[in-house]
Amino acid sequence: MLAQRRGTRPAAPCAPTTGRGKTGNRTQRRRTMSKRGDAKSLALDVYQRIRQDIFDGRFAPGARLQPSLLGKAYEASTTVIREALILLSGDRLVQSSIGQGFFVPMLDRQELRDLTLIRCHNEKLALALAIERGGVEWETEVLAAHHRLTRTPRRSAGDELHGNPEWFSAHRAFHSRLVEACGIPALIDICEKLASATEIYRVWSSPVTTSSARNVEHEHAEILAAVLRRDTDRATALLLEHYHATEEKLLANWPRDVSPAP
Repeated sequence: MLAQRRGTRPAAPCAPTTGRGKTGNRTQRRRTMSKRGDAKSLALDVYQRIRQDIFDGRFAPGARLQPSLLGKAYEASTTVIREALILLSGDRLVQSSIGQGFFVPMLDRQELRDLTLIRCHNEKLALALAIERGGVEWETEVLAAHHRLTRTPRRSAGDELHGNPEWFSAHRAFHSRLVEACGIPALIDICEKLASATEIYRVWSSPVTTSSARNVEHEHAEILAAVLRRDTDRATALLLEHYHATEEKLLANWPRDVSPAP
């Protein structure tokens, strides 16, 4: 008080150091979170691109996936590439081991049988729940997915032996729509991962002619009709027959130049 009476200017109040620190920390956290968000988004993008390339047969079974080389091809850092490969490992589309790093899985007949068995058990439950819980919106989405499937050519233009990648994409979408109304995210995730794991076998199956006695379009139409009638027993039975028919076809057309995993 005496210093003030003599004209001495009181010291200006200081902003609390902790306050400035908190503000700075919040800003830094936002920047860090933003960077992490960007990295996660980038990893998901690269994950989807590599995944599609695996489905398109650009990586042969057993092929090593070196992050440094993939980084150049996909224009991403090795950190982002590794995150994408780890995600693909969760889909069973990529494997890793000490000393070998990441690689595309080898094909194995027994594994295909096992995957089909597990897929049938899970999708039977998922489809039954979807029929029980799904509403008109779900029916509309299933119909739309089936319409897209029927409108997409199965064979690539000028190539009667190999399938059209767009058809296989529409095919995956149709089967995904069938079970998505089950209302159990964990079950949907399991179904998607098993579908992805079996898809790689389709990619490397030997080319077949269109003279096959199997009518896949009719199989899909019958499954759809049973679903729309809410005939759970019929729909699930047809779905399982569909998957087992695919399994037998893949085993019958096993690629000659791909050896089973040791």
